[in-house]
Amino acid sequence: MRRLMLNQIKTVTLFGLILVAASTATAQDHNRLSYEPAVVELKGKLIVERKYGPPNFGENPRTDAKVRVPVLLLIKPVRVRGKPQDALNADSVKSLRRIQLNLFNLKTPYRQLIGKRVFVNGTLFHAHTGHHYTKVVMDVHSLQLTKNR
Repeated sequence: MRRLMLNQIKTVTLFGLILVAASTATAQDHNRLSYEPAVVELKGKLIVERKYGPPNFGENPRTDAKVRVPVLLLIKPVRVRGKPQDALNADSVKSLRRIQLNLFNLKTPYRQLIGKRVFVNGTLFHAHTGHHYTKVVMDVHSLQLTKNR
């Protein structure tokens, strides 16, 4: 009797884990992503855009800094689900095709990957300063070249 109960508990636990895994895959299949602390993996083309920076971020192009902004051009548009309880990440974003990449903590040089298709792994947050040039920014944990098929 006790052995039967243990087997039932194991079966229910395994079934629960399978449901969680399936729901995660489904969310990614429908391109619905979450803000930090969730870690996401995206695929796209790495480009660098030139933008105006401080002090006025384009209001006076003659005196504003010219900055290079790494951006991931997504293969498929995605949605990012907002968190109403999080003041920074409350807003949802639909049909997102461009994500600025924060590469400050990345140890791997990225310049040789510019213009190529890459996998990027990291966390997302909603833009909140003048230094953020897309609606959503990714703190990059890893960046690697995709394998051509």
